[in-house]
Amino acid sequence: MKVAVVGGGAVGLCCAWSLARRGADVVVYERARVGSGCSFGNTGWICPGLSAPLPAPGVMGAALRGMLRPGSPVLIRPLFGLAFLRWSWGFWRACAPERYRAGLEATVALSRRTFELFDELRAAGVEFEMHSAGMVVAALTEAGLEEYATMLREAQAAGYDGQVRVLDGDAVRELEPAASEAVVGGVHAPAERYVRPESFTRGLADALRRDGALVREGVAVGDLREVDADADAVVVAAGVWSGSLLRSAGVHVPLEAAKGYSVTARGSGTAPRHAFYLAEAKVGCSTFGDAVRIAGVFDLTGVDLTLRRRRIETITRSAAAFFRDWEPEDVELEWAGLRPYPPDGLPLVGRVPGSDRLYAATGHGRMGITLAPATGELLADVVLHGAEPPELAPFGLARLGRISGR
Repeated sequence: MKVAVVGGGAVGLCCAWSLARRGADVVVYERARVGSGCSFGNTGWICPGLSAPLPAPGVMGAALRGMLRPGSPVLIRPLFGLAFLRWSWGFWRACAPERYRAGLEATVALSRRTFELFDELRAAGVEFEMHSAGMVVAALTEAGLEEYATMLREAQAAGYDGQVRVLDGDAVRELEPAASEAVVGGVHAPAERYVRPESFTRGLADALRRDGALVREGVAVGDLREVDADADAVVVAAGVWSGSLLRSAGVHVPLEAAKGYSVTARGSGTAPRHAFYLAEAKVGCSTFGDAVRIAGVFDLTGVDLTLRRRRIETITRSAAAFFRDWEPEDVELEWAGLRPYPPDGLPLVGRVPGSDRLYAATGHGRMGITLAPATGELLADVVLHGAEPPELAPFGLARLGRISGR
């Protein structure tokens, strides 16, 4: 069976890997270089414990209040148009407690084999940088501590089987010497990991080529009718560009681009040993060798990759209070990337209704690295064998209502 995968990020490459391992003849189309989009400059976290959907009770009010503060991690620039209004209405509805709980249970179930699948990739010869020291959430206030302690306990209630420990400030500093004296407490999730995402996508692409798959870089697909007509199946895994690609096939799915930023820098002082999350700042940190990557903010400003200096400064300024003495000195990379979000914050994975050869694997938001291997494994069975895995039932496109335009 010949399968075309459109999109060479973490999700698309994991789909291609799982399809190829099952015997499919796979070709990947990537508009730039593999892993150069949303997968490139993020923190690379593998964190099922933080897999809660973005729409949650209280999120709308907190976001609107936060936007009034200078340097808020959330920015919503008015996007006039019926499509954005519909997306916003769907997001608001998804914040209902019962919808949130159902979404959390679904994402936890999808990520259940995540660590095992990353280990299997390495055992199969996919080379990438991975760190297994766990995650530490640091909080400057009791309210910030309670927010994330609650989030991780809710994940446990939904089926997450990792250990969760709530710590006071001294215990946080003993575990994570990078934490400052201002940290009043934190949460430790020792099972969590992180990868260097550029090494992960590069390793997957190299392994695919080694095993005979075709990975075509610099090939921008603007219309799905341009994809090889001989392909028996086409998997759309093109991140925020998936919406326009699916529209070219008469399929309309609501996707918005949420821009995030990161800075990767060598510095002086004590770098984090763990995946280090800064609760009130909504910022994540990963240490790669002698450099630290700090990433955050959530800008709903449309498909816009402009690197705005003020937003980079927001990340570094808000992170400073959490660090004992680490300070950036030599900047290696400043980056902005677009995370694809359906209105309910859940990925779109499965067969496209009304088509006998079109499949989607997109909309993973901030959970692309965590959920990519599981998405690839389960979707490969759908594409090749017509399977209906129960883990994918909550992520079908049909949940979004009428999507076919033809």
